[in-house]
Amino acid sequence: MMANFNDTLVYTLIITLFGMGIVFIVLVALQYILKSMKLVFYKEKKEGAEVTQVPAIKPVETAMPQRDIAAASEGDELIAVITAAVISCLGGNSNIVVRNIRRVDDRTPVWGKVSRTEQMANRF
Repeated sequence: MMANFNDTLVYTLIITLFGMGIVFIVLVALQYILKSMKLVFYKEKKEGAEVTQVPAIKPVETAMPQRDIAAASEGDELIAVITAAVISCLGGNSNIVVRNIRRVDDRTPVWGKVSRTEQMANRF
């Protein structure tokens, strides 16, 4: 015999609520597990942590024409700034030396550049 509509509706609601309850309980358990893992494994850095000193770069004297010295010093400054930015991003405890910077061809299509620009503009 065919079950009536009310019995079928009641059974589907019970199964739905039971499934949603299990999912809710599992998500709450995951939340507490992640919080406990953060307490166990996360080491917070101190506010007054050591400040690493970056040695000053001594300019090398060369026999170059005056206009080339200005261009070379701009290149050296750019290398120093990029090196400082990379070291800063890595936490300051790095022995990275940037010796050369060269431009890489950008093969991104125009629509890709436009979408990146829009994504960056829409961030808050």
